[in-house]
Parts: sequence; structure tokens; C-alpha cells
Amino acid sequence: MKYATSSGMAERARVALAVALTLVAAVPAGAQSTAPLPIDAAAQPLLGQWRITGIAGRPVVRGSGARLALADVRISGNTGCNTLGGNFRVERGHLTTGGLITSRRGCSPQLMRQEKVLLDLLDQRLAVRQSHRGRLILTARDGRTLVLVRAT
Repeated sequence: MKYATSSGMAERARVALAVALTLVAAVPAGAQSTAPLPIDAAAQPLLGQWRITGIAGRPVVRGSGARLALADVRISGNTGCNTLGGNFRVERGHLTTGGLITSRRGCSPQLMRQEKVLLDLLDQRLAVRQSHRGRLILTARDGRTLVLVRAT
């Protein structure tokens, strides 16, 4: 059996690096740009970090750290138990999410209930309005709400 020597491994690494650099150099300059897609003007006030203070008419579980972050077309956050991520869009005053994924930790029954209601709401088309106190109110068709305040 023949084993690679360190000098043989180093030579293969140099060749692999040269091939990779050649491939990168061959890509047109415009194709390397990963500029974010333009965000709809209606979504601009929603962008940023939000702390969830109410879910379906109930306060969040104390100390759960439930939060959402909206950036470009991405939504991320924490349900109080698991992290979440996916895409969102705002059209005609309504926020919709798509392709939400979550981690799968098990938590207390209280946190699991909070997570279930939160994810159920985020799976719906939510009317968006900002209160005079700066709170963001997301309302489902059945009247249930998510209440968010800017994270500080």
C-alpha cells in the first residue's frame, strides 16, 4: 500500500488551489455580485430587530426571548424554544412568509404552545399596521395578532 507523503499532499493542494483560482478568475465580474434584491418600499419600516410581546392576545412566556428579525427578504428569529428562518414579503399591506424552517429542540409545554401558535400565525397572511406607540401589529384573518416592539 502506498501512502501519500506530506510533500505529495502539499503538491496536490497547490494544484487544487491553482485550479480553484483559475475558475474564480474565469467568472465575469458582474456574476460575482451578490447584491440583495431591492425591497418593496412598504416593507422598509418593518426591517430590523423586533421583540415579540404578544401572541394571539396573550403575553409571551416571561424570559422566553421570543423575537423576529426582518432583513431584505429574510425573516429569522426565536420562538422562545427554537430558532426559525425563511423568506418574507410585503404586498398591499400584508406580510406573508414562505419556507419557514425551525430547529427541533424540545421545551416546556408552555414554550411549545407558544411556538405552535406563533408558527401558525406566521404561516398566514398577516395585515400589517404600526400603532401610534411604535408597536408593529400583525393581524391574521381570524383576528389573532402578533405584537412586536423594536429591540433595543
